[in-house]
Amino acid sequence: MVKWRRCKSTLGTTPPAHCARQAGKGRSSLEILLLEDLAPDASQWLAARYRVDYRPELAHDRAALQAALYKVNAIVAPPSLKINSQLLDYAPRLYVVARIHDGTENIDFEACQKRHVRVIQASSATVRASAEYLLSTLLQLARQGVRRRREPNEPPQPRRPGREINDSVVGLLGMSPPAHMLATMLVALGARVVGYDPAVHRSADLWRRLGVQPMGLNEMLEVADGVSLQMNYASRYRGLLNDRVLASCKRGQSWTSISRPALFDLPALAEALKDGRIYAFMMDSEDERLHEPDSPLAGLPNLRITPRLAPFTQESMLRGSWFLADRIHEALAVGEMLATHKPDDDSAPMPLT
Repeated sequence: MVKWRRCKSTLGTTPPAHCARQAGKGRSSLEILLLEDLAPDASQWLAARYRVDYRPELAHDRAALQAALYKVNAIVAPPSLKINSQLLDYAPRLYVVARIHDGTENIDFEACQKRHVRVIQASSATVRASAEYLLSTLLQLARQGVRRRREPNEPPQPRRPGREINDSVVGLLGMSPPAHMLATMLVALGARVVGYDPAVHRSADLWRRLGVQPMGLNEMLEVADGVSLQMNYASRYRGLLNDRVLASCKRGQSWTSISRPALFDLPALAEALKDGRIYAFMMDSEDERLHEPDSPLAGLPNLRITPRLAPFTQESMLRGSWFLADRIHEALAVGEMLATHKPDDDSAPMPLT
């Protein structure tokens, strides 16, 4: 059970724990590298127990990061940093990789498992933040779509009347935890909520408890005025949303997504955006492929991509920071205990249980 602590510090100020860069401040010789900031009190708590080094610039300098990893025992990494076997080869003493924001992008879990590196993500800390992002974007898209700045001398375009969420049909594609909270919000606003998840049977009690009507994927897309995508990614779902599936979209449909773009066949998505089946799309992702010049989605006026804003709020950062602080402390304590009983070679971390 994680002990949640009340933080009196105000986020946005300079964390006092940054002074923990000085060697010897912590009680342990184990070292934690922060590439992403934690809430001030959580950073201080860790700094009182370990050597904590706050170096966010290393997240953008691969060579310098590799050089700094040799003695690091735990790392708090941003979602943009790729944790793969090549990076882990430079971290022989690493026990923990931690992220405030959940997601499977940029983490090679198999490589971490082979090196006995524990991956900690504060998934539950961001559920409400993600649900509120999805709700706010659904409301925005229903009312005004994706707005763009009008060019000088461009004639005004005909305005499409907005929609109210009350009495509209909203489809939930994926029943991950943010969908649970989003469903209760939508039901309270008077929406009819339908849903599909390939991993949840249509007879499961979850649908009834959340007030969501289960449907097949194509059936849901045919009736939904708006679709919220928060489906957990697995390799078997890659390209699930292809041209055959997207052909079922109700014309003028709005979409919002916090899932991995790999769920889409991107050329098929581009065609759906161009021909009006999908009227507007808000996609929250830092996938670099979305911004490549030859991306099928490049330049589409009814698509807006936000850089992983959904899970990032002051409140989620506070919850996530304390979650990570507790779990990192727990993992390092076990790792240090096992290391003291290791007979000879100390060049690789011991397994964590």
